[in-house]
Parts: sequence; structure tokens; C-alpha cells
Amino acid sequence: MTGRAAETTIVVCGAGINGAALARELLLSGVSVIVVDTHDIACGATAWSTRLVHGGLRYLEYGEIGLVRESLVERGRLVRLAPHLVKRLEFYLPVAGRLGGLAAAATRLLGLESLARAWRGERGRGSWAIAVGLTLYDLLAAGSGWPRHRMSRAGRPGQPAVDAARYPLAGIYSDAQMLFPERFTVELLVDAQRIARETGARFSLLTHHAARLRPDRTLQIAPLADTRQGEGGIEVEPAAIINATGAWVDRTLAGMLPSEPPPPLIGGTKGSHLLLRSPALRSLLGDDGVYAEAADGRPVFVLPFGERLVLVGTTDIPFTGDPASARADEAEIEYLLGAVARLFPAAPPQRAEVTQHYCGVRPLPAVGAAGAPAAITRRHLLVRQRESIVPCWSIVGGKLTTCRSLAETAAREVLGALGIPVLATSRDRPLPGACAGPSSAAAEQLACDRLAAAGLSADTARAGAQRLVGLFGSRAPDVCADLEPHAALIAETGLPVAAVRWCVREEWAASLEDVIERRLMLSFDDRLTRKAIADVAQALVQEGVLRPEGLAADMDGFIRHLRDRYGKDVR
Repeated sequence: MTGRAAETTIVVCGAGINGAALARELLLSGVSVIVVDTHDIACGATAWSTRLVHGGLRYLEYGEIGLVRESLVERGRLVRLAPHLVKRLEFYLPVAGRLGGLAAAATRLLGLESLARAWRGERGRGSWAIAVGLTLYDLLAAGSGWPRHRMSRAGRPGQPAVDAARYPLAGIYSDAQMLFPERFTVELLVDAQRIARETGARFSLLTHHAARLRPDRTLQIAPLADTRQGEGGIEVEPAAIINATGAWVDRTLAGMLPSEPPPPLIGGTKGSHLLLRSPALRSLLGDDGVYAEAADGRPVFVLPFGERLVLVGTTDIPFTGDPASARADEAEIEYLLGAVARLFPAAPPQRAEVTQHYCGVRPLPAVGAAGAPAAITRRHLLVRQRESIVPCWSIVGGKLTTCRSLAETAAREVLGALGIPVLATSRDRPLPGACAGPSSAAAEQLACDRLAAAGLSADTARAGAQRLVGLFGSRAPDVCADLEPHAALIAETGLPVAAVRWCVREEWAASLEDVIERRLMLSFDDRLTRKAIADVAQALVQEGVLRPEGLAADMDGFIRHLRDRYGKDVR
């Protein structure tokens, strides 16, 4: 790559799903990119979402037709380009009656949210309103090849066993689930690195670093004092800065702009989720998701999470303060448990069945005190800071589903302002681990053969290979390419210890938290033990990430973190 693009460096602040997608998109046009994050990849709202790729059925009531259409197009694209991480999921939408919700929907379309809530009624949306919404949803997805919705009576075989007395009818439609958006974001950055090699551009990812813009237009990027990322840092004169720090957008701007910061861009709301270990509830739910209304009319999702757990979310509470301090409180936990009990009275979940919870702040646009949280647009905005001494934009809003289209439109605007042509987009570029069907089976078999050759039993090798493909897709065989004889496993996980080394060497992992929460996804395993954490920690010592003399303190600190952040107890 030669010319203006090759000489241009753009700094992206934030390694969440939007920042990662944008870095990848910019690199496709040959510019050099540095991604900076004060923590790790996907450590903010990306990891605290409901983990769905969906068109946004409820957005129709707010007149967000364009957003729904964009989301449905991207839903199909992500399932095609990352089939190992994004999978179709059928949804069951329970209905109590026939006529409810029509007047509320009409007033909501007119922007009269308070009147819509007053007219909602105790029985929620009826089958007529649901059928109209799902029909419009189908029309907006025309040409996608996805199945059309259908209406059904409750209690039929193969459907979630929701209380048929309260909800005798249901609408059934399809969306998709991204079980591990953390893995998706890591692969975006792995692909960014590959694109840089293909185009000759430069790409750097600096996690656990902070950036500060000096008056001479130099951006100083330095490691944080409490990490082991080495001393010193780098200085760069970027052609542009893109602030993709999500709920931290306003805080990031305060350190970038030379004068008083502009009015707040973010008016975030707190969303909490529960993971339940309830065999009875998991059996009643089956392999479909349930999308329903809580008693107060808020949407609630009850979703399968792997083969054993149930994911429930979410709340929507205005939040101020440091987004890192957001926690699920007991009132939210009881609210979500009550919503599930209303749907599944045959297996009402108990507080003791909450194996963990998580909470994050949505980076929604600031709308003032009068705006109802549910009515705030989920459309993304790209805002230019004209007062910045370096061309600077901030990303406001967005969601998992539209991360790629957000990146495409943002890259087009930024490159256009810099006078650089768009050379390619990511519309048809699969993620590095993309595999499905025969290619997925082939990757699993090769990984299984390599695990077996290292001395694992046939059953253990098969289980480990399945889990590796679920995390790494077609890259799974590479994770176990050079296993030593009698390969060690991380206790009770089925994963080889070699996977830890892979995450350090190939995926920028730099701490226990990075590996367990956002690479191997062990923090979501209800069987996680201290022995498993010790196995990961020992591997990180061998990689020079942790120091042996501080190992016990590192482990104890991480276990306290799991308890404080997620309410998770480690055996």
C-alpha cells in the first residue's frame, strides 16, 4: 500500500466491539491503526449485553423502521460471516389475550410514551398487536431466507413450557444468539492484524494503556502503573482520533479536549443479567428463547446459555457515575427472578440458583431527565468534536448486531474527511475462525486427533475439541498443534493448558482476568474451581505474564473480583 493512506495513522480509543470493528474496517482501506484501551478487549458494555443478534422487534413501536431493517440485514450477515459464534435462535413470545396493546402501540409511535404506558393494560400486548409487529418484522427481513413467524397455542410439544393458563397464545419467530461477544471481538482484532499484513499497513493493540493528547497534537500512550505491560510507552501524531469507549465516552473526551468539555453525549442506563443453574427451568425452556413482558411492561429475555444454564435479562435503569462501578443490586435480582417465576410458575427460580450476575452501562445518547429509558434510540451516532486540535469523532450508542455496519459508515465518514478513499469493506469478509457444518466437523476432528495424540482418552479428546471449536472455530486445531505428550488440562474444563499459551501469544491476553473472562470464557462455567484458576495462573507464570512470588495474591485477588463483580463463588 502506498500513497496518502499508508502515511496515515488513526487512533481508536476503546477495544470493545465497536472499536474493534472500526479498526478492522479502517485497515481494509490501507490506513494504519492503533487501538488503545485502559483495560482489556471487550471489557465494557460488549461483555455485559444480553448476547443477542437481533433486528429489534420492540423498536418498531418507536418508529425505528430504518434501524430494524439495518439490524435484520446485519443479523443475516453475522450469522454467515461468523457461524461458529453467531447462531440462529427461535423465540417464543407468550401472549395473554387478543386485543391488548393496540392503543399503546399507536400512541408510542406518536412519541407519547407516558400515555402508552398508561394504556398498556394488565395483560400486555395481545395476539393482534403481536401478529402485526411480527408481520412487519418479516417484511423488513424480506429476501433474507429466514423463516417467517407463526402464531401458536401454548402447550404444544417442542415449545417452551410457559404458563399456558396465563399465556394461552404465542408468537414464534427467529433471531440469533452471540453467546460470547468477547470472543467475537477478539477475532475482529485478530482479523485486523491479518489485514494489516495483507495491506502493508501497521496495526497495534495496546491494552492496559492510557492515551493523553498534548497541546502539540502529540498523543502520548503509556502503560498503566498497575499492570505488567512494561515501562515507557509511545508517542504518535495521529491524523484522527476516534473515541469508541462506550459508556466512558465523556470521560475520555475530558482528557482529549483542550477546553471545557462539551455537554454530555452519554446518558447511559444500567442493565443487569442473571445466570441461573436450575435444571427444572432449563428443561422447561428447552433450546428456544422466551421474549416476554415483566409485570411492569419491560421486556425480559429468558435464554438458553449453553447446555446447563439459563440467562435472564435485563433491567433498564438510568445511571450516573463511573460505569465500572455498576453492579446488579438485590432489587434487580428479585425483579428478574419474579419475571421468570411469572412465566414459569412450575419452576420458579430461587435466589440460591443464581450462579452469577453481571451488569453494565449502555452507552445511549443523553436525552435529559424527561426521556424514558425504553424510548431512547438504540441507533448509533458519530459525533465530531470540532473543538479538538486533532480531528476527533465519538461513537455514541450502537449494539452488537450493528457493530459491522457502524464501522463501515464511520470509516466512510472519517476517511472522507481525511481525503482518503474507501478501498474495501467487511461486508463479505468472514472472521478468522468462521466454520459451520462440514468445516466445523473437520476442525473438531483435527483438534480431537491432536488431543488424542497427546495422550488424552477418546472421550476427553472429543469433549475438549468440541469446546475448543466453540471458542476458536476453525482455529481450534492450531490451539493444540504443538501439544507435548500427556498434555495437561485445565482442571474440570476439558481445555488443554496450551490454550492459555495461545491466548497470550496470539490474542493479547495479559492477566488472569483476560484469560478466564474474555478468552476461554471460564468465568461463565458454573463448575469453575480454584484448581482451574491455579492451572491458568501457572501457565501465565510460564509465559512471563505473572510472577511466581505473587501467584497466591493474584489468585486471591481474582477470586475476590469474581465475588464482587459477579456474585460468583469459586469452589
